[in-house]
Amino acid sequence: MSADETVWDAAVGRGLGFLHGALGPGGLPSARPGLDPELRAPLTGADARRRLLVSHGVDLGFDPDHEGLSAMWGLALLRPDAERPEERELVAALAGQVQRYRHPSRHRYGLFPPGVPFAADTGSTAVAMSGLARHGLLAPDEAADYAEQLLDTQIGPDDGPIPAYWEDSDQTSSRGRRYDAVIAADILFALHLPGAAGRLPHPAAEATLRYVRQHLSGPRTGTRYYASPEAFLHAAARAATAVPELAAPARRAVEHVTTQFADTPLETALLVLAGEYTGATADLPGLRRRLAGAQLPDGSWPAGGYFRTGNLPLYFGSPHLTTLFAVRALRPETPSAS
Repeated sequence: MSADETVWDAAVGRGLGFLHGALGPGGLPSARPGLDPELRAPLTGADARRRLLVSHGVDLGFDPDHEGLSAMWGLALLRPDAERPEERELVAALAGQVQRYRHPSRHRYGLFPPGVPFAADTGSTAVAMSGLARHGLLAPDEAADYAEQLLDTQIGPDDGPIPAYWEDSDQTSSRGRRYDAVIAADILFALHLPGAAGRLPHPAAEATLRYVRQHLSGPRTGTRYYASPEAFLHAAARAATAVPELAAPARRAVEHVTTQFADTPLETALLVLAGEYTGATADLPGLRRRLAGAQLPDGSWPAGGYFRTGNLPLYFGSPHLTTLFAVRALRPETPSAS
């Protein structure tokens, strides 16, 4: 079989066809907000802002449209050595799309583009780093500069992990520092990219590693910005491929999960990837069968809420984001996971 051929090749091809057909002048459509994790009723940004104001008395200050994390994950998930022309075209489009989310500080990315009153965040920066590096678009010296920015977000007087936002360290905030275990795991992966790892060891990275390990040994829950426990398992398992100290605890955590836990196609895809990354003895063939069976006639997989706005009940997802994860989950890159 070639690099692009698996037993799920037909489903992968339909998924890539759906994504390629959705490309527009700005790249792939961004995730849509909704008020429930399953995104049964996606909203426009204006409607989501209005609903939060009415139901919770909170004004976001902007319409939450045009997020960039989906494009960043697209780069991080699609193959750099793709044989299919539609996948190569997707990668080229996403590479340009991601750059529109780089903030005036050259080594910071944001969930929303510059000009929107929303701070650059360490999670988006880490995923953008990993996506750009996967496709040879991030030189080692650039990765080192990004790593310095992440580490300089700094751990604060409590020697805590790297927070979600630079602004929590740059200025006094009534909210205090905000932490998230998924973001912490994504940061750890990014800090171990070629070039970036030259900034290690570092107290901030060590504190972030302790934070992820603690979350792995705790109850099976979501995090501040990610409602699904599978999102954390995926992030921790992915980080474990680069951080040996996470390998055993991430594997144990994944092995405690069975196929019955994944309720949506997005969660199923995340669980498949967590199993692949850790080499866990989860029923990956059964999970992949379930995932392939959930594909829709147009080649997509249904939207599910991947990330959310902190403590507010606003979830973001799209068929495009789920399909990106599903296509990657049906094409194992570790031979033993096939």
